Amino acid sequence: MKINKKEIKDYILNVEILVDKDEFDRARHAAYMERTDRYPVMGKAPGLATLQDLEMTYGPAVLFDEALETVIPGSFNQVLEEGGLRIMGRPQATDMQFVPGGGVKFTVKADLYPEVKLGQYLGIAVPFRRSEQQLEFERAVVQKACENMQGEIPPHMVEQKLDAITAQEKINVNNDAVYHLLADMLVVLDEAYKAAGAVRPMVQVRREAMDLMLQTASAEHELDWKEFFRSQIRDMVERYHDLPGDFDEQVTKILADRDKAKAGQSPEERTEELFKAYLGSLELTEQQWRNQRQLQAARDVCLDLLLDAVAAEEQIQVSADEIHQFIEDIAAQANMEPEEAEANINKDPLIWKMQRDKALALILNSAVTDEEGKKALDEKRAKAREKAQAEAN
Repeated sequence: MKINKKEIKDYILNVEILVDKDEFDRARHAAYMERTDRYPVMGKAPGLATLQDLEMTYGPAVLFDEALETVIPGSFNQVLEEGGLRIMGRPQATDMQFVPGGGVKFTVKADLYPEVKLGQYLGIAVPFRRSEQQLEFERAVVQKACENMQGEIPPHMVEQKLDAITAQEKINVNNDAVYHLLADMLVVLDEAYKAAGAVRPMVQVRREAMDLMLQTASAEHELDWKEFFRSQIRDMVERYHDLPGDFDEQVTKILADRDKAKAGQSPEERTEELFKAYLGSLELTEQQWRNQRQLQAARDVCLDLLLDAVAAEEQIQVSADEIHQFIEDIAAQANMEPEEAEANINKDPLIWKMQRDKALALILNSAVTDEEGKKALDEKRAKAREKAQAEAN
């Protein structure tokens, strides 16, 4: 293996690797030995055929794909070990080229895990009591431990965390009946305006759909919501345009078409539509929504780096029994058999999470209350409340 080019920029590694003919042929032969039943050669016992025999029987590119499955990760892992590098996520192999005369050349791109230097993380003092102000206590301890740590937060880690936050929010929206109703209102109201020949800006339609959704979903109209919904649509549209004589029939068709369209949506399409309705209710684009959560994502990444560093520093381990119990808990929540869960769940992310949980517990359990600081903070808050009450009166 030879490294043709290696570049690290913004914690992103790009390395071009050349595997020569001899090494690649050895990988092809190893692949053949694992699959002799799939590559029989007439006149040769299984495992005794040479690469030349195999090429004559199956063509010059025989076992190339199988060899690449080991050559690419094997050579890249060697690069990481020799450079003392740690990556996060899956590396991406690109620009693969077979070299004339034998061998292969390819580029691998991967996000590097940043190095951090721990400051004080045990025995941190904060102006709160955990028994009385648990949330404030824990937030203050974690924030202080992060502030004591030195290191950079790579942009790609913040983006990945934003992706995770966005994905979770989409799940939350998908599980909220309110946004299912809102998405329906948006489509139906917009189509109703078009049916009457009225032209309304989408921003106004979104606001009206939000108001209509809240009224339709209220307990007051719970039993007759469909008729209430129809009457409200009629009233809204009539404000801006005379209604055609068959307007009620058109609304009925719009509702039926909406049900048919939803039935034809994939789960992903439905989720995106609901999330778009949710963003519209906030009058935000997805990028604006993500920008608002940039700071939260950076804080979450900082906490992840802190907990990973503490777990490494304290040599925190997770036992096989703990992993087994965790998987059993997951299986119970998902209505799966523990054996099925054990066979299908990747244990590495679970171990990572459990190590982080233990590191967090270690930090929090060692923290103490700064009594003087608490007294001063309580007095400051009391004065602020008195001032606010005086201004209100």
